[in-house]
Amino acid sequence: MKDFDTRWQECAESARKAPGREESAPFGFASRVVARVFSRQEPSAEDVLGHLTFRMLVGAMALLLLCAVMEAPHFRNSRPLDTKVEDAVGQLVWSL
Repeated sequence: MKDFDTRWQECAESARKAPGREESAPFGFASRVVARVFSRQEPSAEDVLGHLTFRMLVGAMALLLLCAVMEAPHFRNSRPLDTKVEDAVGQLVWSL
């Protein structure tokens, strides 16, 4: 612990002796900031519509992904070309 205290004191002393830095803003900094604030334009209706369309597309894709995840366990339970449905539809069509 004594070694740490001596090192700390040496570092603090060297920091006190270091030359100071200039801490003022560069020339024209304030005018550049003000110009940037006032140069911002309102977004156009096309930009807003494009942003909303993109968000709705992402939402629809998330909903489709959720539906696919919920249906994934049921794909193994039945065969995709089950003849029961085909026979029922065929009988209904031929009986008309």
